[in-house]
Amino acid sequence: MSVELIKDSFEFEQVVGESIAQTIVEGDILVPDTKPDITRVLSVDARVELNKHKVEDGKIAVEGITYFKILYVSEKEEQPLYSIDSSAGFKQDIEIDGISAEVKGEVTADVEHIDFTINNERKIGVKAIINLMGKGIEKKTVEITKDLAGLEDIQVLKETFQYTDVVGVDRSEALVKDGFELGEEEYEIVEILKWDVTVSERETRITDGKIIVGGMVNLELLYVDEGYEDQLKVIKREIPFTHFVDVANVSEDMQYRVRLSMNELYHDVKENIRGEKKIVEVEGIVKVETKVMDTQSREILVDAYSLSRELEILEEQIELKENVGMNRANVLVRETLDIPPGSSSIAEVFSINVKPILVDYNATIDKVAIEGILEVTVIYRAMEELRPLYSFAREVPFRHYIEVEGASEGMEAGVDLFIDGVDHSIVNGEQVEIKVNTGAICEVFYTKFINVISGIEVAEEKVDPKTRPSLTIYYMQPEDTLWKIAKTYHTTVSKIIETNQIEDPADLKIGDHIIIEKIYSFKF
Repeated sequence: MSVELIKDSFEFEQVVGESIAQTIVEGDILVPDTKPDITRVLSVDARVELNKHKVEDGKIAVEGITYFKILYVSEKEEQPLYSIDSSAGFKQDIEIDGISAEVKGEVTADVEHIDFTINNERKIGVKAIINLMGKGIEKKTVEITKDLAGLEDIQVLKETFQYTDVVGVDRSEALVKDGFELGEEEYEIVEILKWDVTVSERETRITDGKIIVGGMVNLELLYVDEGYEDQLKVIKREIPFTHFVDVANVSEDMQYRVRLSMNELYHDVKENIRGEKKIVEVEGIVKVETKVMDTQSREILVDAYSLSRELEILEEQIELKENVGMNRANVLVRETLDIPPGSSSIAEVFSINVKPILVDYNATIDKVAIEGILEVTVIYRAMEELRPLYSFAREVPFRHYIEVEGASEGMEAGVDLFIDGVDHSIVNGEQVEIKVNTGAICEVFYTKFINVISGIEVAEEKVDPKTRPSLTIYYMQPEDTLWKIAKTYHTTVSKIIETNQIEDPADLKIGDHIIIEKIYSFKF
């Protein structure tokens, strides 16, 4: 006699390997012939754009570009500030044990550190350390046993488990455009020196088959005008946008995660009807990465036994992840920054660039604790007759707790940081106060290992009830359940409950006695 396993199958994504690699991008940047000599460098920024990646056996091959922006002062010209743009490509392998060309790869990158040296008045040496985070993700199909057939007296134990599956992933682009004109009292634009953008999510909704992403591009332009005094100016603009993402099989009750970034901005200065260079047109591409997840429930057969025959249960273990929760919160970091000793006092702040760096994070009870550093660069005009420009950099540590209901210690967490807004005020000539609205998206996963029945072997000989006493008195032991007891004595849970008049099995405690009656099967 055999037992038929009634099976079900489901798909889910699983991370089969992940790792971090570093690459160093370095070289010399020459001052263009149209620009004057360097007297002092105020800032060197770098940003990374990944062009492509390819999953191979044991690694992910990555190609990208590092864009550099240099701001410097020249004493040989009257313009207060000059800029240089440069870029350098790189290739780097992320070694990941256990991955193959058949799996899907995910790669993210950020700039960990930038260093520079002034080789001479026409050449700057730069070095950027780039962190590359890679994952290998495999789509798996697992068969589970949900029921049995073939034996009339078979008893089954079922459990319901939850797992989180990735319903859809999409990487798309949103075109953002804006145009505006300076006021009559403002001077014409000579040159736009530097742009900074932060992209933040404002409102996202999921409908059937579609994700509607609402966001805001916060733009800051640093430029030089034609005035004789205070030539350096800043324009700040907020550009809203809405982007539609088509993802099959998604619905409004599913969870989602959105990453927004802008790596390139194109700007142009045009003349107005009076022939003045006061019209600014900007255009950029917002990269929109969306992931939709659905937490589903499945019933699975975890154990079985027969009243009349011995069964050998064959099992295998599967690993699943359940999304415990996700939350987005904002952390207001306020700090007073002192200028370096011996520096000239602050008259006006032109630019504050803030980069968030995640240092550590871990899940605790109903929270995710995050620790980070804000790398802050301040460009300011000093209180001197010649109005020279200076800059200084500071690191501002912060710690915060993001509430995620259901989280506990030991669970896996994921955190994304982004800047949602920067404000400042000059306290006095030696200090400037900054207020940085830092956004954080946290999600918590619980990795569970489930034993699934892969086969059952039935013994030929039947269980002989004559070898057992008619009544057995059993005393509850630690970790006992009525199922375990019924299985041991080839009876049923319902029979034990009926014989002992048990109202709630959860009320049973260690040392309680249970009467077990022998079950007979008669045939006429």
